[in-house]
Amino acid sequence: MLEESVSPKKSTILQQQFNRVGRVEHGSVALPGIIRSGSIAGPDTFNVGTMPSAQQQITTGQMHRGHMPPLSLAQQALMGTINSSMQAVQQAQADLGYVDNLPPLGHDLASRVWVQNKVDESKHEIHSQVDAITAGTASVVNLTAGEPTETDYTAVGCAITTISSNLTEMSKGVKLLAALMDDEVGSGHKLMGAARMLAGAVSDLLRSVEPAAAEPRQTVLTAAGSIGQASGDMLRHMGEGETDEKFQDTLMNLAKAVANAAAMLVLKAKNVAQVAEDTILQNRVIAAATQCALSTSQLVACTKVVSPTISSPVCQEQLVEAGKLVDRSVETCVKACRSASDDSELLKQVGAAAGVVSQALSDLLQHVRHYASCGEPIGRYDQATDTIMNVTENIFTSMGDAGEMVRQARVLAQATSDLVNAMRSDAEAEVDVDNSKKLLAAAKLLADATARMVEAAKGAAAYPENEDQQQRLREAAEGLRVATNAAAQNAIKKKLVNRLEIAAKQAAAAATQTIAAAQNAAASNKNTASHQQLVHSCKAVADSIPQLVQGMRSSQAQPEELGAQLALIMASQSFLQPGSKMVTSAKSAVPTVADQAAGMQLGQCAKNLATCLAELRTATLKAHEACGPLEIDSALKTVQTLKSELQDAKMSVIDSQLKPLPGETLEKCAQDLGSTSKAVGSSMAQLLTCAAQGNEHYTGVAARETAQALRTLAQAARGVAASTKEPQAAAAMLDSAQFVMEGSAMLIHEAHQALVHPGDAESQQRLAQVAKAVSHSLNNCVNCLPGQKDVDMALRSIGEASKKLLVDILPPCSKTFQEAQSDLNHTAAELNHSAGEVVHSSRGTSSQLAAASGKFSQDFDEFLDAGIEMAGHTQDDQIQVIGNLKNISMASSKLLLAAKSLSVDPGAANAKNLLAVAARAVTESINQLITLCTQQAAGQKECDNALRELEAVRGLLDNPNEPVSELSYFDCIESVMENSKTLSESALQMLYAAKEGGGNPKASHTHDAISEAAQLMKEAVDDIMVTLNEAASEGGMVGGMVESIAEAMGRLDEGTPPEPKGSFVDYQTTMVKFSKAIAITAQEMMTKSVTCPEELGGLASQVTVDYGQLAHQGRLAAATAEPEEVGFQIKTRVQELGHGCIYMVQKAGALQLSPTDSFSKRELIECARAVTEKVSLVLSALQAGNKGTQACITAASAVSGIIADLDTTIMFASAGTLSPENEESFADHRESILKTAKALVEDTKLLVAGAASSQEKLAQAAQSSAKTITQLTEVVKMGATSMGSENPETQVVLINAVRDVAKALAELISATKCAAGKPADDPSMYQLKSAAKVMVTNVTSLLKTVKAVEDEATRGTRALEATIECIKQELTVRAPHRSNLFFMVF
Repeated sequence: MLEESVSPKKSTILQQQFNRVGRVEHGSVALPGIIRSGSIAGPDTFNVGTMPSAQQQITTGQMHRGHMPPLSLAQQALMGTINSSMQAVQQAQADLGYVDNLPPLGHDLASRVWVQNKVDESKHEIHSQVDAITAGTASVVNLTAGEPTETDYTAVGCAITTISSNLTEMSKGVKLLAALMDDEVGSGHKLMGAARMLAGAVSDLLRSVEPAAAEPRQTVLTAAGSIGQASGDMLRHMGEGETDEKFQDTLMNLAKAVANAAAMLVLKAKNVAQVAEDTILQNRVIAAATQCALSTSQLVACTKVVSPTISSPVCQEQLVEAGKLVDRSVETCVKACRSASDDSELLKQVGAAAGVVSQALSDLLQHVRHYASCGEPIGRYDQATDTIMNVTENIFTSMGDAGEMVRQARVLAQATSDLVNAMRSDAEAEVDVDNSKKLLAAAKLLADATARMVEAAKGAAAYPENEDQQQRLREAAEGLRVATNAAAQNAIKKKLVNRLEIAAKQAAAAATQTIAAAQNAAASNKNTASHQQLVHSCKAVADSIPQLVQGMRSSQAQPEELGAQLALIMASQSFLQPGSKMVTSAKSAVPTVADQAAGMQLGQCAKNLATCLAELRTATLKAHEACGPLEIDSALKTVQTLKSELQDAKMSVIDSQLKPLPGETLEKCAQDLGSTSKAVGSSMAQLLTCAAQGNEHYTGVAARETAQALRTLAQAARGVAASTKEPQAAAAMLDSAQFVMEGSAMLIHEAHQALVHPGDAESQQRLAQVAKAVSHSLNNCVNCLPGQKDVDMALRSIGEASKKLLVDILPPCSKTFQEAQSDLNHTAAELNHSAGEVVHSSRGTSSQLAAASGKFSQDFDEFLDAGIEMAGHTQDDQIQVIGNLKNISMASSKLLLAAKSLSVDPGAANAKNLLAVAARAVTESINQLITLCTQQAAGQKECDNALRELEAVRGLLDNPNEPVSELSYFDCIESVMENSKTLSESALQMLYAAKEGGGNPKASHTHDAISEAAQLMKEAVDDIMVTLNEAASEGGMVGGMVESIAEAMGRLDEGTPPEPKGSFVDYQTTMVKFSKAIAITAQEMMTKSVTCPEELGGLASQVTVDYGQLAHQGRLAAATAEPEEVGFQIKTRVQELGHGCIYMVQKAGALQLSPTDSFSKRELIECARAVTEKVSLVLSALQAGNKGTQACITAASAVSGIIADLDTTIMFASAGTLSPENEESFADHRESILKTAKALVEDTKLLVAGAASSQEKLAQAAQSSAKTITQLTEVVKMGATSMGSENPETQVVLINAVRDVAKALAELISATKCAAGKPADDPSMYQLKSAAKVMVTNVTSLLKTVKAVEDEATRGTRALEATIECIKQELTVRAPHRSNLFFMVF
């Protein structure tokens, strides 16, 4: 009750009233007749008949709001969202009353391709928008399932905004598609009708979820089901319905099975409620059973809604979410029953019924997940091929563990055996004899590789400590991997291309959703700058989506066509950069959007797009690897297709049937052609350079870029021809464009030949000649543009007129000096004015430029005649006058060339600035001539010059955004401060402060303070981000972490990496640390998923931070790795690990939202295992990158073992127990010792050289030195043994000498490892040289010892020399500045 007013005598109370709700019932109100005793008047009579039929009356209207509970702020916000969405729906319904009116289209090949592409693009966009509508509808159903007080109305508003914004965009696409579709069978009208039905169903849904309406739940579910039905009808009418009807039927049957099982559970729960003694517990059971039934009905409704669009990941996600709601309600019902009764039999029945529901629900969700993960199998070899690839990677990472390598080899052998059997079976069933032979040959190749691997595995099992055996097994596994790739290449490539097609489809759909969300959020975005940035990025993505959709559709339609696959790969690569920029812009705009629902929608779409881009990047990379370097062939085919399209367009010109495509104008196409001509020239120059260098990869990239630029050029040339009214001009444009295509095809062919025959002088000469011809064709093509010929005519006119200045004798004067002076001033003013008109017209239409150019050449001719006349009157300064006229001629030509360049490509870098400079040069040269020739009153010349300068720059004031000088920002600030004295003191102080702290290189005293403050700010922001991530993750909100990981993955491929400040080993060490940290955290997450799910947030945050560091170090490691393939492998492995981390973090967030969800637990554990495996792959790639360093480590370990063995031998020799086993002398071993010692010196040289060379050479040098020192110690030990135990001192001296060599080698290997990859002036290089000198000295000492062994007279002296040398080396290490002093004293 609400008390309105209170006084001492009375109070007024307002009380809520609730209307009683009932239903109309049919029945009889007539009573049977009763016979009573007779009356005076005699017996009474009665009539028998029927009553009239029942009459019903229903009154409808708005319920009195005074009796409704007040709406909360969140509900009021939702009402506002619903009202605005309802207006959008009504507008969409009105727009769907008519189709788009398209201009008449031609019938040439380009027109037909345009129509087909537009149909494909429209279908894709509409399909993605319908996906979003059905997913949003399912989200509304799920979000409004609970009590009103527990409903997240902001999320409901976000879902409704998604529905309405996508419906608005869908209506535009439907109108265009209906206009493009063939209407002979009425398909366009049917599509429009289905779209109107969908809009009506959306309107019904919006009315049913209004908080003030309080509609029954069944009304909401019915409206949602209508949207699903209308969506399916609409997709079928446009030919985009789900093809797998069997899957949909199974899906609905599984949903019904869940409903039937839930109904049985409700009955069993009702039995428990009947025997419950506690009323509260009884009501709790009834409420839980009711909620279970309701959530099950919601699941069925949700299934009906998303069934037509089940291929969409967002729809699958909503269905899984509805399933989780059922799972939680079943769990709640079981708990309520257990607390309400102790009847074991009833509880057993409840448990069994709950188990049936859970199983049915599990079957439904597994059905959806199977469709989401793989769908139909691609080929028979998938499982075996995947196993082989994974197991070989495991063998590579298990180097050093022979047992694990052998175990993995057994698994590998079984997988290859399965693959060989499958291939042989296919060969037997193959009808084509050639294909059968190919399959059998591939199977034999694979079987042979398997046999070699099995033999290597036997060797590794027999000798587990032998590294050579392990290396043989690794090499055999690599050979088997190569054989598998060759045998199952088509299956692997098909699988990767299919993955790319799916990733491209999802990325394009996510981009479409983000654009729709951005347009919906525009009205409530209060930050103009962020809004404009978002608009520009959306436009760039919208321009890239058609190419991506076309590539995806073409690849799906032609699965065996390599050109279509490469087109998809190129489109995907081109889509990544604008897509990433739009993600960044969208994230920046979210905080500035006032409407919470619109902001939430934009944020969710941006996160989804970031995830899709990460998957697209990886899929593109792998597909590109599988398809191989065939860009040149694809580019050549593209250019030949463009030539055919231009020829077809010319035939349409002859028939007067060539029409411009929608959106094409003469000016737009002309500008596109001009700007693209420069892009073509640039890419061709790159093609020539790469082909001359013999670089196949970059030549392919340049060929691909050339083909893309030529495609735009051909489209622009066709547009110009179609928009030109003169048939001859149109034909000339198309002819010139065809010449460009012919020359370009020949150029690409010659570039390919240059790669086949590198260094061939004749091939290089042909390449240069063809390039020159193509450049000439490009110029001719540009010159065919309207207005360009007129500029060329003006240039030729100026050139012809300027020949008058080349004569030896000027013609006689025909005017007086005053008349000549007056004419010169007049013509100078006209020429200066015409120059300004040229500048102005270069930004206008082609006809304006043509007129201005003609007028300028005419005025120049008159001015030149006046100047020559004036030169005849100035005999003393005649040479200077002629020179000034030549300068004016040159400046005028430059002005026309600059205007021509700007009109062709208005967006060219610095083009506007160059035009302004050329115009000022004309004015300044005119002023110089006038100053020389004019005799006037003091100051008059200056005034005239000033007027001409003002005339020249007046046009610049109409375009204040154009640059007029090369001054920097701070130089401009200083200029303003010097010329503006009216600024307030406070503003001046602000400018000075900005100048001092904002990048002034001279203020060096402020740099340290600024750097320190920036570092502190960065650390503070990092701390805040970590804290926010952890806080968000506690509630299951992991979107920020996913974005951080995706951004770190994206930075791996961003342009040129920063200049490395360390070596590969430095970055490798750091990467190993962070990789192991991620693996440890993943293991902890597996444990915490079962024991303590609430701690997963902090662990996920730690994974995010560690991966960011790993990706940063990985980019630097890839840049310093040798060879380049290793760096590419490192980047690929780190990106794959990033995908695994994203999935793991997402599953951790899902589990935190539902800690008891068994599905989420199982998924998290699987993701954590996958992360651990991918960490091992990263470590394997790192190990391949430092083959030389690893070999140094192995060699150092081996040398350490040798030194230990020598110490033991010295101990036996000192004890006099080192005796020979047979009769041999020291002379028998002397030559072997000397020969091996010299070989060790050579190995020392190779080690020093290997530090500055490749890792491969360093590895060879390290392995060779380890082998040689082993041989040397063995022959020295045998020599020492041969002297007998009666000479223990000599034995000890000899063995000590070789021990010193081994110790010096160990130090040399360590120094080599540290110096590997370092520059020559690095301190580690000096240490390496010092270690090498010690090594050579010790080997020399060993040789002297060997020579002195048989000479008893020199043994003592040699021992003393060895002692001195040892002391010297120790002093050099411990006190290098005192070692020379010691020897002077000694």
